[in-house]
Amino acid sequence: MSIGSTINNPFYELYPNLNCSGIVLINDVPVFSFLGKDTKDGILDGSVPINHVVLQSGKYNVVGKIFPRFGQKTLTENDGMEISFNVSDIDNWKETKQSFFPQLSTPEASFDRNNKVTSPLKGLPYFEIKTEIEIELPFVLDGWQNSIDLTKLDETVLKQKVIEYYTQLHAILKEHNASKFLELSREKEELQTKAFYFNSIRKQEIRDSIINLFNKNLEVLPLNPDELKLEIFGYGKLVSLLRIDGGVSTSV
Repeated sequence: MSIGSTINNPFYELYPNLNCSGIVLINDVPVFSFLGKDTKDGILDGSVPINHVVLQSGKYNVVGKIFPRFGQKTLTENDGMEISFNVSDIDNWKETKQSFFPQLSTPEASFDRNNKVTSPLKGLPYFEIKTEIEIELPFVLDGWQNSIDLTKLDETVLKQKVIEYYTQLHAILKEHNASKFLELSREKEELQTKAFYFNSIRKQEIRDSIINLFNKNLEVLPLNPDELKLEIFGYGKLVSLLRIDGGVSTSV
């Protein structure tokens, strides 16, 4: 699919809408999730930038995994997921924003023979929607594309190393040490700078916002390894610590 001559610096984003528990992945990399106790009521939606996930032009698998709400064992006729696909020029996003792929969604509910609302999802413990999108980007980023295969490592040793890294990061947050955090995040900062075409002004604005956040001296929740489990994503190239109670994860 051609994105047109009006878009010079393409900014790709997904817009998921969930009214149940769920995760959205691109090539096995989680980019959006609604899990745990927060899913007991309400919905969650929002824009998700993906330039820094796809890293280069090509075709990518998009998967939406749908689970029952917290406290429920199966899906209901009210549960579902929709994913919209948008692209715009980073410098003129309002004027150029457009859909680059048809919306992906779970089957719609309908009336059964008793004139009651029902859905193909009702009673299922899990449901999945998926498609393949094509991306056109003017760059190729390394990111984690050439990372080692983490599935070949000893899981106990890997978990300990990941916990050590999280512990280091947690200590920096507790100390409210913005400069150390920025130093530790330099590789990620450079990836995002290239993926989203940041100039020096925008780059400094982001740094300043991080410093201002640290200056608020917010309370940092405790890090308890016994409450965490290891999860490997990105076809074996990314790892996360997930909360055992179903809380949101962070990939590293």
